[in-house]
Amino acid sequence: MLADPALALDSDINDNNAPPVRNNSLNTAQTITSETEVRGYITRGPTFQASDNFQSTDDREDIYEATLTSGQVISLNIADFSPQTADQLDLDLFLLDENGDVVSSSIEFSAKIEQITVTTDGNYFIVADAFAGGSNYSLTISDGASTTPQAPGQVNIASMAPQQVVTLAKGAEEASGLLQALNAEGRGQAQFDDVPTIGTRYIASGEIAEAESGPLSLSFPQRSLGISRDGPADADYRAKLALLQHIKVTNQKAKAQVVRPVHYPEFHAGPPPDADLQWNLPAVEWEEALTAVEADNPNPSRPLIAILDSGVLTAHPKVAPILVDQRDFVPSFIDGDGFDAEAEEDVVVNEANPDECFDFHGTHVATIATAPLDGGVIGGRTMVGALPYADLMMIKLGYNRDPQCRLIVGDVPGAIRYAAGLPNSSGVLPARRADVINMSFGGPGQNPATRAAIEEAVAAGVIVVASAGNEGDEGGVPPINFPAAYDDVFSVAATDINNERAPYSSFYPQVEIAAPGGDGRFDQNNDGLADAVVGGVGRLNDAETAFEPRYALYQGTSMAAPHVAAGFALMKSIYPELTTAEARRLLEEGLLTTDIDAPGRDNNTGFGLVSFRKMAEAAIMLRDEGLNLPPDFRIDPATVNLGNINDTARLQISRSGMPDFTIDTLTFTGMGLDATQLLAPVAVEVDADGFGSYDVAIDRQNIQPGEYVAEVSITASNGETKKVPVTFAIPDASLEAETGPALFILERFENGVFSEARIFTNTEGAGAEFELENLADGSYRLIFATDMDNDGGICDPGELGGSFPGGACDATDVFTLPEDEDIVIEAILARLPE
Repeated sequence: MLADPALALDSDINDNNAPPVRNNSLNTAQTITSETEVRGYITRGPTFQASDNFQSTDDREDIYEATLTSGQVISLNIADFSPQTADQLDLDLFLLDENGDVVSSSIEFSAKIEQITVTTDGNYFIVADAFAGGSNYSLTISDGASTTPQAPGQVNIASMAPQQVVTLAKGAEEASGLLQALNAEGRGQAQFDDVPTIGTRYIASGEIAEAESGPLSLSFPQRSLGISRDGPADADYRAKLALLQHIKVTNQKAKAQVVRPVHYPEFHAGPPPDADLQWNLPAVEWEEALTAVEADNPNPSRPLIAILDSGVLTAHPKVAPILVDQRDFVPSFIDGDGFDAEAEEDVVVNEANPDECFDFHGTHVATIATAPLDGGVIGGRTMVGALPYADLMMIKLGYNRDPQCRLIVGDVPGAIRYAAGLPNSSGVLPARRADVINMSFGGPGQNPATRAAIEEAVAAGVIVVASAGNEGDEGGVPPINFPAAYDDVFSVAATDINNERAPYSSFYPQVEIAAPGGDGRFDQNNDGLADAVVGGVGRLNDAETAFEPRYALYQGTSMAAPHVAAGFALMKSIYPELTTAEARRLLEEGLLTTDIDAPGRDNNTGFGLVSFRKMAEAAIMLRDEGLNLPPDFRIDPATVNLGNINDTARLQISRSGMPDFTIDTLTFTGMGLDATQLLAPVAVEVDADGFGSYDVAIDRQNIQPGEYVAEVSITASNGETKKVPVTFAIPDASLEAETGPALFILERFENGVFSEARIFTNTEGAGAEFELENLADGSYRLIFATDMDNDGGICDPGELGGSFPGGACDATDVFTLPEDEDIVIEAILARLPE
């Protein structure tokens, strides 16, 4: 028997022809490599079937040990998942460090795929855990560039908020017990049925019970490592595990994903070794833009920029004159005062971690965007913001006290809605909604409540900007940062003084635009100061009793984002009707940027370095109806590589402008390949005009070994066709693969009917040889498949199988056997559809 050499077998499947070797503890973990694809089976409880390996005991966890690198993606594909029985099957994925402590988890409610992206190089334990039910599964590790559809449920323990959960739905009575316990900070929303919108809710960690078993229990490392050691002393870590367990139980009772954990996003900035002044403004053609605005209209309207951040030093002379609205969205159990009409940065003079907690991140970001021309000379220096005639709305979300400094702990969805003039968790509306929202923070965790708030803000006419992240120089593939990567947000990368991507700036397909973020390691303009970006901050006075206004240079995508926010605000001052859709179309056409990297959009700097001059010109043309761009469509990603294992990729077809055409056809073709090998694209979520997401897939079982290049052609009703190259490889089947035992059924074909002639089991799996002797003359086919779940089925989802001579399990090809003639049977255990 032959199979893909990348295949490996879970050592304790349910097939009683394979005696189980338990791998449910860290000291009995199976060692795998990143090139391995594991086929396995787990079950929460006994199967109670007499012939099963797990008839009277569970097989809750399978544990694997691997050396992983940053950016790799671990995927658990659950073979037997069905949306119709979602509450009966729920497998989860965990990543543990060498001490057995949870690093990341993917704990969606009954998802088809659970995924974790590795953030740091190291040796890890990978745990597949059955929270409910049992199933076959496949476990793969990809290089991070995979276009396989990804699940949104990863939870990184380090950045997780132990006091917060997010409500995702209404009407689930089973969830009311949890939500009654939530501390809603006197906002009248503790009851589940009273929650008017999706949003953040708070729960005290002492109000929930800890897990008694499984990867979220404190005893798991002790039991799994086989040694005696105390549970983690870190109360914060302990609270996070308990909250994750509580969320799992709540969702299971509600039979839906009603709550989800929240991450503390981090600020995307850091002080460089020195200070510098304003090389950043000429880089974005700032003077040319303001000259054009003044010539067009000497008294432009004053747009309002909302900075959602750590708060602001309100006494700073570059803040006080333009601060028209400020609000605090940090709950009172964190900062002591809860929602109120002030956003003062929360610091104390004797803080133990001054470098982290005294950086006045929000003040720095706000002044980059809006600092006025007048006043503010401090120590003989001053500075000006990217849009000096903008007004400032400051919303405090951060908490600048150790150990939670440099984190966003407030109600982000509520803050977004407030800035957009929409009903929010505070119960208060602003006198004037913002034109642009800037969020110079983020992290790898998605938050449906934040995404929903952004969509509502954009629908209300607000443009939303966020920093792309600072993980570009940490090795491997940088993690995708949210909220920057959401569809309705402009994701901003950082450039240095040479207008090149700053080395720390994260790069990934959702990056759309770049702006100065600086690189404080150098002084390439020879002014005696580091090449970072200047902004306002607060610093301790000589007596160390209070904070005084100062200037400092920081570097980061945090500094880049407010440039772009100010640029869009400049456009709004000329053309207030500017929408996100219009802005994105202009960006795609190169009318807002200077292309500085690969032609067109690239992962490093998106569509290029922001140009205020081009923004002003485009806004004037829009206002004067002098800009007429033909509608178009775009496809992401532009290329697909399925590699050696993946068989599915997702394409997103988006509007550019306001097309009156439709997406008519998607065809998947390749030289020498047919429709049984390159499957017809499938619409996943599309609108009436055909715009949306599609899955394209290959059937590896039907393709001969080799390297392949194919393409997806997308044709619109206006006659335009665009193509997406698709590459993949089919490895040669090998005797070196590792699979479970296989059931063989030899069927005789006579009078148009197949009938069973012989049945046997090969207990050795791939690599074994067998003989069929004493067969009568006639026509036959041989069907074979693994049975990891021991359900007696042949060619079930998640198993490996095939037929001879046809290849596919359902092939009707036969071989004819004259008496005494030998035939070599090549039995290839191929992946079966899941």
